[in-house]
Amino acid sequence: MVGDTERWFPDDMPPPAANAETAGWWEACAAHRLVVQRCTACGATRHPPGPVCPRCRVTTAEWAELPGTGTVYTFTVVRQAFLPSLAQTVPYVVAAVEPDGGGGARMVSNVVGCDPEEVSVGMEVEVVWEDMGPELALPRFRPRGRLEGDR
Repeated sequence: MVGDTERWFPDDMPPPAANAETAGWWEACAAHRLVVQRCTACGATRHPPGPVCPRCRVTTAEWAELPGTGTVYTFTVVRQAFLPSLAQTVPYVVAAVEPDGGGGARMVSNVVGCDPEEVSVGMEVEVVWEDMGPELALPRFRPRGRLEGDR
């Protein structure tokens, strides 16, 4: 439901591209569920979702639900707005997060709810959802244990 979650980015951010392979991911996100694609043959996980397992080349997969926690694998601080509406948002953090239970898969998202200078490799994070519309929610990550509105 729009309005039930905090907003970090402006409405004119380009919407993410969806296709047949990513539809299950976006459906889970809309329901505020963090998932990763897992091969039904060898168990390898992958993100972003794809049509073929990169390990064993099988085309069948399932969605494995994750607990919504993880660690920052790497990150960068964006200091220049690529859209005029982002001028009030910079600086912000783009991070590769290794989700707990994700089997080594990594998700690129943002670390929110803290000063960008606080972010570090290995930082423990938890998912927070940004509702962008009635059928689109994006996972962001904040420092684990941080309450909404805390800085």
